Amino acid sequence: MAKSPPRQIGRPKRSDADVAQTRQEIAAVALRLFHAEGCNSVSIRRLAQEAGCSPMTIYAHFDGKIDILQYLWADVLDQLFDQIEAEIAALTSEVARLRAAAQTFLRFWIEAPEHFRLVFMSDGVERSDVGCFLNRAETKAQFQRFAELVAAAVPAGADATQRFDSLLAALIGAAMAHITLTDYPWIAADKMADDYVDLAIRP
Repeated sequence: MAKSPPRQIGRPKRSDADVAQTRQEIAAVALRLFHAEGCNSVSIRRLAQEAGCSPMTIYAHFDGKIDILQYLWADVLDQLFDQIEAEIAALTSEVARLRAAAQTFLRFWIEAPEHFRLVFMSDGVERSDVGCFLNRAETKAQFQRFAELVAAAVPAGADATQRFDSLLAALIGAAMAHITLTDYPWIAADKMADDYVDLAIRP
């Protein structure tokens, strides 16, 4: 007589796709709340209420609020660097590729100021939280890709790392200026990005 299969006790194991979907749903609610009220103002209990689940469900998918925030940061950077890759894909000139990347980088933040505030201006974030995120292999690879575009466009013998750091800092500062000082008549973002690239590739 064939044996009956063992009766399963408790809930069946969820698939990786189901877990990822739940993480996305929780993160989407968190994004809305963080944009509306600031990261520091939103508790896990409040997030659970808005997401229609228990706090334990949140903790089953994220280590806490900073883990959720880092998940959102990663999603925003994925969007940004996907746009950069799309813009430079058909370009062959190294300088043209760098210009397109810089313009896209600056425009991305200006057109989505809520993303800029989330990534660069979130309250209640410790330096170690940012450092942990920046040390992710994926994040390093994304910024290394941008650094490679600079290295390919600068003159031989130039300090490509210094020029990349200066260009990146200038673009982030320009985005902050456009977003926070909206009454000032800034020049067009693409022109501003071009000016910074000109400085980066100068002899």
